[in-house]
Amino acid sequence: MNAEAMKSYLLQPLAPLVVRSGRPFDDQAGADAARFPPPSTLAGALRSALADTRGEAYSAALLEVPVRGPLPARLSASGQPGSLLVPRPADALCFWSADKRSKRLVRAAPAAFAAGEGADLPAGLLPVRLVEPVRGKPAPAPAWWALEDFLRFRCGESLDMQAIAERVAENGWTPNCIDPRTHVAIDPSRQAAANGKLFQTTGMEFIQRVKSRQHDTIGEGALSESLRPIGLFGSIAGDIAPGVIPLGGERRLSAIGAADESLWPEADAAAFDAITAAGGVVLSLLTPALFAEGWQPGWLQPAGLGQKGYLEGTPPGCEGVTLRLRAAALDRWQPHSGWDLAARQPRAGRKLVPAGAAYWFEIIAGDGAALRPLWLGSVCDGEQDRRDGFGLALIHPWSPMSGD
Repeated sequence: MNAEAMKSYLLQPLAPLVVRSGRPFDDQAGADAARFPPPSTLAGALRSALADTRGEAYSAALLEVPVRGPLPARLSASGQPGSLLVPRPADALCFWSADKRSKRLVRAAPAAFAAGEGADLPAGLLPVRLVEPVRGKPAPAPAWWALEDFLRFRCGESLDMQAIAERVAENGWTPNCIDPRTHVAIDPSRQAAANGKLFQTTGMEFIQRVKSRQHDTIGEGALSESLRPIGLFGSIAGDIAPGVIPLGGERRLSAIGAADESLWPEADAAAFDAITAAGGVVLSLLTPALFAEGWQPGWLQPAGLGQKGYLEGTPPGCEGVTLRLRAAALDRWQPHSGWDLAARQPRAGRKLVPAGAAYWFEIIAGDGAALRPLWLGSVCDGEQDRRDGFGLALIHPWSPMSGD
């Protein structure tokens, strides 16, 4: 049933989406902020829509249908997708300038230890450091970047971090959580509210708010705000009829329609040649990943003994190549659970590696051409997680450190 080609679709939320973190409830009142829909939320919605289009009931067989996404997409006034947005790279940090009037991006990259330095990093990994000295703590930055800005950053085309920072601020997006709602737990024995068990949820607004100052002839002008709609872009192996489908909690509705497959970035053959020439690759996660070993992909295993017992292995679908992990940059793990539509029961809680994480590898055997399946492919350990769209990645050349 998986012989069908992947078809892309655009979802436009008609109300703020409610997607919980997956943390379990306890006896204390609390709030659970909305989050961007994880791949499993989109997978469940698209597979249900596929079953409805086919006139079938939802069954476990639909779990074999592969799904890719979701990624946000900026929309035009007419609702047409413009460009994709991708998560901020974990190795790109934003800092205020000395006068606090502007921000600039500073890269972080693997760097060898200096004489007398060391750390408790596992398996001989290199530390990831800022490439220039900076004072102060990182400043707030857009959570999502325009795809073109991300590709420029990864390819190193521009060394003007100030210009990149300005483009990201203009083209990027930070979701706004609104629509707070207070709920109560129900006591089954009385079919009434349980005392002291309150919790709150919020909805995520899929709107990009762009502020600008309108200059006039007598002064600086007023600060205005324009609203740009944001949609959800994803793919599934099958045809879905256009219409309205539920997405996320409270069965809130989203309009769905076919989208152009070309929105996904295409792999450039020259890029794989550049990876071979560089001898290494940096892998960027576009969607959260699930690994058996937490932050560490399960397909990496210790090779050698002692402090230089590097982690090495072959990524899924990349036979003939061996990679050695040299460094990693990622934010703290995210809790993940949800509802199993096929089994009709809650899923077990798991730890997600956040989207935007970066992994640097040295190529030990093989060449860059063997890594082509990693372009918009999944690097997760489990086959079902790969079908659900977790661990979607892009790769770019990286020159490994020498003499470390």
